Amino acid sequence: MSRPRYRNEQFSHISDVLSALVGQLRRESHSDLSRIQQIWQNVLDPVIAENSRPAALKNDVLLVHVASSTVTQQMRFLTPGVIEQINRVMGEGRIRRIQYKIGTVSSSADS
Repeated sequence: MSRPRYRNEQFSHISDVLSALVGQLRRESHSDLSRIQQIWQNVLDPVIAENSRPAALKNDVLLVHVASSTVTQQMRFLTPGVIEQINRVMGEGRIRRIQYKIGTVSSSADS
């Protein structure tokens, strides 16, 4: 007994399916990151906000680029309040942790 043959147009290549799914996930995460970047200036003191920048969001962890170890130290003291203020805007539990990485901090005009 022979099996019926299916035409290729009835199937999608797995890479096409995965690309579409990953694209949707990235858009959601990217839109949340964009919202956090928009409110960043209102959450922090202007000097600290100028020397730090939300860079990535993975699940409930926010990665923030900071200009120096001094800014990192200041941010560590402010972290609980920053998380609370971001969650007030984004929804409770959206951010549970913030990690800091010293590096180049691009301004909001660069993004």
